[in-house]
Amino acid sequence: MKEPLKIDDPSYLEQLKSIKLYPNHLHWDGSIPADYIMELSRRRDRKILLPLEDIEGWPIKYDSEEERAITDAESLSRFQKNLRQYRMFDVFRPALMFMQTKEDLIDMAVFLTDYLRSRNIYKCETRFAPQFHLEEGLDPDRVIGYAIEGFKKGFEKNGVGVKLIISVDRSSDVSVTSKIIDAALHFPGDVVGVDLACEERGNPPEKHYEAFKKTFDSPLKRTYHAGEMCSEEENLKNIHTCLTLMRADGIGHAIPLWRGYYKTHDLFELMRKNNVRLESNPVSNYNFFIEKISDLHLDILIKNGILVTINPDDPAMWEFGDPVYPLYFTGMLYGPEFVMRVLENAWKTAFGD
Repeated sequence: MKEPLKIDDPSYLEQLKSIKLYPNHLHWDGSIPADYIMELSRRRDRKILLPLEDIEGWPIKYDSEEERAITDAESLSRFQKNLRQYRMFDVFRPALMFMQTKEDLIDMAVFLTDYLRSRNIYKCETRFAPQFHLEEGLDPDRVIGYAIEGFKKGFEKNGVGVKLIISVDRSSDVSVTSKIIDAALHFPGDVVGVDLACEERGNPPEKHYEAFKKTFDSPLKRTYHAGEMCSEEENLKNIHTCLTLMRADGIGHAIPLWRGYYKTHDLFELMRKNNVRLESNPVSNYNFFIEKISDLHLDILIKNGILVTINPDDPAMWEFGDPVYPLYFTGMLYGPEFVMRVLENAWKTAFGD
């Protein structure tokens, strides 16, 4: 049974809010607050509609389009957090529908810097998947280029520096992955890394080896969502594959990493030898795959020299989503020395200059 998340020490939370954080696992489309999205909905005169199917694919009956329409930020925020009723792509859809044109991408990039500055974050890495931004005729190169333009504008406005990691949907055909990786390689300096994301079950990392291999002799870093969604055995296998075949610089989630081994392979030693950071997402994992945050055993990882970092993943998508909360909950578990270590690791393992 899940232990409910709650704030037992508000003064400690306020203390953490004064610290400058450096998230390195932050999805752009999962981070835009509902009020910003509603502002674009009004500005573009485009309606946001509830899905026609539930998470199981069963039809949802509405009496009118007005009943389907989301018309205020509070309702949109509730919808985005309702991953028990709706599919993941459905709850990301309101943000994605306003990330399809040059104007959209620039506005949403500036919005992300607005949000980050309001949370005392002035540097971070954010990731997004250009293949989900092609509905209005853009190609991956232009999507990435406009995103870079938008984040430069956001820096001018807010002083927030955002480094870009380009994600690919691992359920895609390998030819799609290859095109996205090619596009990422066209922007050295502005793009600092590439990422394999989305549905892990049935899509092992080696499926996309040939595409990611293109980055091996490039400045781009490689990070992989691995060890998140499968059985423990398969999770450990995927972590091992990313650390060896796929030459990971970062591993996102890696829920059972604390076990230390995949068969006879020492995962801790592989992480240490290659200076691979762990991009842990405790609140995200709590919402889907673990009963309590202590199930991640992050204290064991720290004691074994793993470069643990603490991240929000998709702040708009769950209660206690803001970047400070995962740090608060892990700090309450493991104390101030743990907090200082993971903050130091985030800066030390940052991708790019």
